[in-house]
Amino acid sequence: MACLPKGPVVFFRLSPAKRAEAKAFGLMRGEFTSMRIDVNYWRLSAFVKSRLKGALYQPHEVGTLVSLVQYGCSKLASSEPVGTPILRMNNLQANGWDLRDLKWVQLSDSELETYRLQREDLLFNRTNSKELVGKCEVFRETGEWVFASYLIRVRTDESRLRAQFASDFFNSAAGRLQIDQMSRQIIGMTNINAEEIKSIRIPVPPPRRQDEFIAAMNVARAERQARLAEAESLLASLDGVVLRAAGYRPPPPPRKVFAVRSGELTGALNPDRYRAMQLEKSLPFDARVGECGTLLDARCSPQREAPTQVWDWIRIDDLPNQPWQVENVRTERGANIGGTFFEVQENDILLARLGPTILNAKFVLCPKLTRRTVASAEFLVLRCHAGWRPVAVLWLLRTKLYRDIMYLRSRGGTPSRFRLSAEDLAAIPFPRLDDLTQTEIASEVQRCHERSRRLRADAEEGWQASKRLFEEKLLGPVQP
Repeated sequence: MACLPKGPVVFFRLSPAKRAEAKAFGLMRGEFTSMRIDVNYWRLSAFVKSRLKGALYQPHEVGTLVSLVQYGCSKLASSEPVGTPILRMNNLQANGWDLRDLKWVQLSDSELETYRLQREDLLFNRTNSKELVGKCEVFRETGEWVFASYLIRVRTDESRLRAQFASDFFNSAAGRLQIDQMSRQIIGMTNINAEEIKSIRIPVPPPRRQDEFIAAMNVARAERQARLAEAESLLASLDGVVLRAAGYRPPPPPRKVFAVRSGELTGALNPDRYRAMQLEKSLPFDARVGECGTLLDARCSPQREAPTQVWDWIRIDDLPNQPWQVENVRTERGANIGGTFFEVQENDILLARLGPTILNAKFVLCPKLTRRTVASAEFLVLRCHAGWRPVAVLWLLRTKLYRDIMYLRSRGGTPSRFRLSAEDLAAIPFPRLDDLTQTEIASEVQRCHERSRRLRADAEEGWQASKRLFEEKLLGPVQP
């Protein structure tokens, strides 16, 4: 940051919107009203001021409208369901709560009293990626719950500020703008603290008017969820379509209590592996996964290349949850890519081998490549032999039946770190499919996926339109 000398100097002023996009800009001395000197704060300050200037309701700082702002519990949590469930930063996603991956903590009575959540508490994500930091949702679960240290609890004065109205505002463009302004980026992570949250300004209509805003947003939320549920149902229906085309007829559910013969013991006294054997016995197939393609061994170490060599790099963390083909890859110079990798080709099948990623179907096709590309060693890479359509193979492996088998075959120290080996994947029974059957599977997958994509796009378009309308009724239209 530089300081211009006093006296008659040429000084160029940028509009708020232009300053928000600028990499270099200047400030007048009189603009400094706080001790903050980070560029991001001042880059967005004029834009925030301009956006709130035309507010149709008086803006107030959040700190004047709440009864409690509190950091969460820092006790070590466990995957064992003993104690009290604890909400963590991973449970607070861009589209609301995700409670599939829960952990528990054991607390004393006083600790439980300190961190126990109440209905209508508002929880903020205080440390995460730039897109997720500051994300907030209202807590409405039943029973006893606590929250972890990477979350901040805000309890509003409901007679002045409804928690759901506050959440809707914070998740609007105007709310996100202030969160982006207040947050700080440190070593690749973005943070926002309690005092910064309290300084965010929010327009406050009368409570009855807030309820009207909430009702309108709830209608939009329900419409969005209905479209997303239809998209999920459509993709889920593919399991039955694909397995029936392959000649699979589901038997009765496998027994929860069963015995195995001593000759069937493989040396691993893990009940999950024998449940996997039960499932595999239900598959009327005489081929194996390994027969339809080659499972690649790790064989590429980009550090051996010249430092200027540019690579594309596919990592599990960069994969979206829904699409089944890689849409974006990370481009790095060879010197920046460490560890062991697979060099991949177009239409290779990438199967995330970590237990939770198997259950979440993080399996994708490698896209058309523009340069040499490597994939993380946390993938298993299957390259199909001639006569096999990668889309048909991929979607058989993506069915819940095969994901369950792969997960149960995985092994490791704890369930969250279980990994599937190439040998175990290769040995799983697989159908012999003629070209016509593979073509039918690929065509049905394409049809359902395209319909699902349109439903998700419509859901997002309608939701964003509702958020814009919500904001405009509070702050007026955005000035060009």
